[in-house]
Amino acid sequence: DQALWNVLKTAEERLRQTNPGPEQKRYMELTMQSFRDNGADLPPDKRARLEAIDRELTLASQRFNNLYMDARKSWTWTVRDAAFLEGIDNNALQQAREEFQSRSPGHSGPGWTFTLDSAASARVMEKAHCEECRKDLWEHLQTVATGACDTEPVIREILSLRREKAHLCGYGTYPDYALRESMAGNGENAMKFVNELLDKVKAPFFREMEALRRLKARLTRQENARLNPWDVAYYTSLQAKEQFRLDQEELRRYFPLPRVLDGLFSLAEQLYGIRVAEVPAGEGAGAVGTWHPDVRFFTIEDVRGNRLGSFYLDLFSRKSKRAGAWMNALDTGSPATRENPGKPRLGMVCLNLHPSAEGAAVLLSHQETRILFHEFGHLLHLMFTRVSIPSLAGTSVPRDFVEVPSQFMENWCWHPDVLKSFARHEKTGLPIPEEMLRSLDASRGNTPALALAGQLLYAKMDLAVHTDPERFAAGPLDEVDAAVAGDMDYFKDFKRTGKLRTARHLFSSPAGYASFYFAYRWAEVLDKDIFEAFERAGGPDRETARKFRKAILEKGYTVPPMQQFMDFMGRKPRMDAMLRKRRLAS
Repeated sequence: DQALWNVLKTAEERLRQTNPGPEQKRYMELTMQSFRDNGADLPPDKRARLEAIDRELTLASQRFNNLYMDARKSWTWTVRDAAFLEGIDNNALQQAREEFQSRSPGHSGPGWTFTLDSAASARVMEKAHCEECRKDLWEHLQTVATGACDTEPVIREILSLRREKAHLCGYGTYPDYALRESMAGNGENAMKFVNELLDKVKAPFFREMEALRRLKARLTRQENARLNPWDVAYYTSLQAKEQFRLDQEELRRYFPLPRVLDGLFSLAEQLYGIRVAEVPAGEGAGAVGTWHPDVRFFTIEDVRGNRLGSFYLDLFSRKSKRAGAWMNALDTGSPATRENPGKPRLGMVCLNLHPSAEGAAVLLSHQETRILFHEFGHLLHLMFTRVSIPSLAGTSVPRDFVEVPSQFMENWCWHPDVLKSFARHEKTGLPIPEEMLRSLDASRGNTPALALAGQLLYAKMDLAVHTDPERFAAGPLDEVDAAVAGDMDYFKDFKRTGKLRTARHLFSSPAGYASFYFAYRWAEVLDKDIFEAFERAGGPDRETARKFRKAILEKGYTVPPMQQFMDFMGRKPRMDAMLRKRRLAS
């Protein structure tokens, strides 16, 4: 709408003469640049084409999402022989048994059905003693998003449209366009960051894979045993149990859900002086309405009793709920001023924990505990915002910075004093043993390069296909993983479906996390650097937290993220802390 664009340009010119404040000035700058980056100054024919591209991208991403969801719903893997599943915990087997019974009512004989909406499938790869079982599951997983749910054609369409959009808007590549406001700044800097980290993990990656192969050779008594894709999770788990004496199922017993929530809220109070209180949910007097009986509602008040905001907590998986974990801002509210009392924020935190059997305690894995702390970190970013303009408030920051407050909170799940404050046995109430704490900390050294390399190669693939989609147009999509990994593709002889087929992060919306997958690791460099400042201060230090809140959590996008980091740390980020925490420092 060129008439609207002309009004905006006139308004900007006149508003600048009124001496706007820093927040208003930044809002105007970002808004005007956003309009230009979306074609406002293009000639009519190019504007028309850009509008058409945006419509086509919206439709294409919807088609991808529908195919992806259909692929998840249609995929099942059924086992009829109990011996095939030896080694898998009872909770996972019970879920699979109930799934089989619901899909085969009245069917005689045993059966276990696994779906992609259940964590039980991952437990099979990690725990099943029978290699043939793991192989069968791995091969069956290679059928996801193929056949009737083939996502390859729509992915190619999306890549082509994004490339054309970037060129129309004056950028050389789509990553340059997508990252224009990010901390990285452009695709070249993002790829340089990913490759620099890959160089650091390459040698330890191959050492770790060889260690797993040797473990398989010893346990199977086959000196020249070959490590297969379906072996990695299994022997990684065995290695952890053998070297670090850490039984993940026993560890779960120290993370009952009520205690984890108490520990999380107590930590937030210790750091920031806030109070988290539950409000009854339901239909009675004073109760808060929710969209499902499992959903809970909480308020957050500051040290003076002022309401910062409220949030819904939706923890359990169900068939009508999307996969994964997330925090959403429902209302960014507004800060209090002398003239205005302000408006509390409203958010929601969603996970997909699996409900326990009737009457049994809900026990979280250490990873699930970290995920809960992670999403609560996003929520605090929203709750503490001191920004009045919604599009600059809370988590409305570039994606290579938005994960910093959330990943920062995860660090406390490794801190021994914090863990001892809430990790207690589900039945005895005894605190987590010192030996288990030491084993948990040591387990961070179990294949750290393997885990990091997988994430970095995914990020590199994301950047590569968006930088030069034509390079990968000649061959099948399933060959992209190996082409991008190069000499770091340990399983180059195995035919696999490409990870892009199910890359919902990248293709389920017109922009999504496209060209931004590296952001998790970029943010990790920052969050580990920040966390070491807390460690130097002795742990959950209130004064350090006050400085962190003031420099970062309150600012939203009113201050460039690099400036926020430097205001807190007094310098630019360094990779050292991240490598130390991952046990990869030389």
